[in-house]
Amino acid sequence: MRTQQINQDWVAIHIQDNGMGMTEEVASKIFDPFFTTKPIGKGTGLGMTVCYQIIVEKHCGRISCNSILGTHTEFIIQIPLKQPKNEL
Repeated sequence: MRTQQINQDWVAIHIQDNGMGMTEEVASKIFDPFFTTKPIGKGTGLGMTVCYQIIVEKHCGRISCNSILGTHTEFIIQIPLKQPKNEL
């Protein structure tokens, strides 16, 4: 895990594992509601959807996933240092 200041307005958090990575097909669906690689009845497929909602919708940020099958997966979370004012 590492952090980085992208510019004066944004920071990034990089989280990388040393696991087996994902196929492009799986990686392209991980933020979809109810998508899971677990057997039926063993998972709801909501974890990454909730992460996406919190980062993107609540904090006006960005999340991306870079995965290389057989090597690793890295998630990059980008968050603005200042939140936009809510318009009422």
